[in-house]
Amino acid sequence: MIISYLKDEDNGVNNKYLILTAMYRFGMLSMEDKPSFDQIKDLLTTINPHTTFPGSKLIVKKALRDNFGITKQEEIAPVLDELIHYALADGVIYSALIDIYLHAPEQFVSMSREKAAVYFSTDEKLKGYIKPFAPMWEQFQLAEDPSVSQEKIKTSILEFFQLDNDGERQNLTGLFKKNKCWLSLAKGRSVAGFNLSRIISILSDATMVGFLLEKEAEELLNHYGAVTEALFDNWQTFLSSAVFGKQLMSAISGNFIMDSTSYVESCYKLAAHKGKLLELSGLWPESDMTSFCRCISEEYGVGLEESESHTGESEPRFAFSQTKILPVLVKYGVSYLLDQEMCELSYTVPVSETSSGNFYDMEALVKKKKFRHGSDEIPFMAHSRLLVTDRFIRLFEKKLFGSKLHVLPWTQKLQFSYELTKLDLIAFKVNDMTMFHLPRNYKKVGISKKEDVYLDKNKVLEYYSEDIKNAISAFSELNRVLGNKAYS
Repeated sequence: MIISYLKDEDNGVNNKYLILTAMYRFGMLSMEDKPSFDQIKDLLTTINPHTTFPGSKLIVKKALRDNFGITKQEEIAPVLDELIHYALADGVIYSALIDIYLHAPEQFVSMSREKAAVYFSTDEKLKGYIKPFAPMWEQFQLAEDPSVSQEKIKTSILEFFQLDNDGERQNLTGLFKKNKCWLSLAKGRSVAGFNLSRIISILSDATMVGFLLEKEAEELLNHYGAVTEALFDNWQTFLSSAVFGKQLMSAISGNFIMDSTSYVESCYKLAAHKGKLLELSGLWPESDMTSFCRCISEEYGVGLEESESHTGESEPRFAFSQTKILPVLVKYGVSYLLDQEMCELSYTVPVSETSSGNFYDMEALVKKKKFRHGSDEIPFMAHSRLLVTDRFIRLFEKKLFGSKLHVLPWTQKLQFSYELTKLDLIAFKVNDMTMFHLPRNYKKVGISKKEDVYLDKNKVLEYYSEDIKNAISAFSELNRVLGNKAYS
């Protein structure tokens, strides 16, 4: 049994832009007792953490269908295009409505179309509302250029002041009045943050249920994440925009829709957390959340209990594996090595919780006298004849009479290779000695686990030669990474 303290890689793509959906995930942190920052970062930046719950994939699939009409991959792009349109066009429209309200709060509810039109007597006002969206449009051109459709946008704004829209204007007045303290914090982005966050959430959920491949998801997440960075430059502006957009939709309900109250509370608690959780992914560091937290706390009576800010220490093996090992495996496309279902016969997939059975299995192996190692070493992979740490590979080689212990430092140039055994297992080797049997990525090939068992040698090589090559490349890079002077 090989034990490694890496995350289960079922839907395990990590992406910094998933932090834009943190408000939907914050509640899961309460399930951990003093989660470490590594655990929190993993939860907030991993494609969908819901996989830990029975039936979660079915629930997410139903949510995509009920909320967005998405039942297959082909239906994703039109929904994303629609949300981008809302982010851009509605973003400008509601920015204008917010500005008119802040300019004349007492008159807004009864303002006539003619009086509102006076406010737009020159085009400069409208150009001012469009300006924050210009970088987003110029860089990505994802929807109709707002400057080209300026008259159309102006008409849409003035429609709110028609007599038959008195009821909607009444509702907006109540919403604006409630949030007057912080409406200006959205800096003219109004609803855009909410719609962009929904795009990231859809991509995450669609990947989790199999509508998107991980590579496709990664490209789309990076694309729409970059769109968001073109429009926003700090967390306070983004969250203000996200909360406003959510409140506009607060009348929409359903079994799979987070209510507005929970949404606001989650945004506040993420912003107020002393650990600066929103900055863990590296997005918008040093954002000042003071004004947002003060206004939300005052208007909604939301607070953050001391216990909700408690964090724990990272389990060293988990932290080391996440920062040094996992990125290399992902780079070479061999993160399937950590797929619990695929590796169950020879691997125990890693976890960070020190209360798990896997943790104690690792502890027992590490404490075996035959694996004597320095107290400052970090073990991260092991089985009965192997212990791999951040400094050495300790490997027992079978001999005719007994076995011999080899201690190979990562600072040494190591040679990784493979050999098919008599049972057609893929023996993964270091310096011509078998470390472990490489799991066969039957999911990628498109066959069942049962079918994989009966493959002959030629088929094994046909199906898995690319994976073997990638695994060798990954471990060769680990040789370079761990052989760095910092680990010598």
